[in-house]
Amino acid sequence: MKKPTCIAVLLMAGFTVLRAQHDSQITQYMFSHVLVNPACAGGGDMLDATIIQRSQYMGFEGAPSVWLLGVSAPFMLFGANHGAVVTVTGDKIGNFDNMSFSAGYAYRHKFRSDATLSLGISAGGVSYKLASSSKWSSYADDPAVPQRDESSSTGFDMGLGVCYDERNFYASFSCRHLNEPRVLTVNSGDKTLTVKRTFYLSGGYRWQTSNEKIEVDPSAMLMFTALAKPQFEFGANVFYLKRYWGGLSYRIGDALGGMGGITISEVFRVGVAYEYPLSKLMGTNSGSLEIFASYAFELKLSKREKKYKSIRFL
Repeated sequence: MKKPTCIAVLLMAGFTVLRAQHDSQITQYMFSHVLVNPACAGGGDMLDATIIQRSQYMGFEGAPSVWLLGVSAPFMLFGANHGAVVTVTGDKIGNFDNMSFSAGYAYRHKFRSDATLSLGISAGGVSYKLASSSKWSSYADDPAVPQRDESSSTGFDMGLGVCYDERNFYASFSCRHLNEPRVLTVNSGDKTLTVKRTFYLSGGYRWQTSNEKIEVDPSAMLMFTALAKPQFEFGANVFYLKRYWGGLSYRIGDALGGMGGITISEVFRVGVAYEYPLSKLMGTNSGSLEIFASYAFELKLSKREKKYKSIRFL
């Protein structure tokens, strides 16, 4: 029996499913908070560039593929600490090609040398493009399927966030697509695709063991929208010599994952994660693969006191 395509599964559920669609879940979220929370901008006191590429449900025709890029930097203005971030995301699933881009700002208030509370805001756009109707010929009799070519459409997008970070602990809360932008209408306006408001709540702890070479970092993330089923993930990484790491993650009812990475020359990091599906899609695909890379370097715009740098916000 032929395996169903990803787009066919979406159509079986009806076009209304797309109105509840939320952002892709990232396994290595603990290294990439700036991609979902503008309040985390400038959190490492260095200019950081992070990129993630994720291939989900490999071997499943039309399966999601996403890449994310974020560039974050701290700056001083009027004697206060601030952060700036630019993010770009490309997402493809079935016959849909999606793109989002944003610029964000964070005000960072230091309570003491190793504790900061940040508030952030972002603004940008989201663009969704639906493939030409010729690719939908197999579903020509389904009234929920568009029967004409659709051009891309872009909607204004906003986000808010708050972040608390200290030497051994961090907590982050943010909302993406705050204004729920409308990005695509099909069948002469009969159906509308709205990007649903998406919330992220995450936290983690840095535990230095009695062996000074080994550090354990447990973390967790909850992602949810008003209409879609929440996704909760937790796990831990073990760091050796602050250079090598490996760990496990579990997304409840969805996937079990493993990850690992290495720091090269103190400023360049690469990591990889693999997830094995535990949902009803088990057996229809060969899992999800995610590759992560980041590069950081110190900005020398002004004379600054040397500060603690956390890789969690790269």
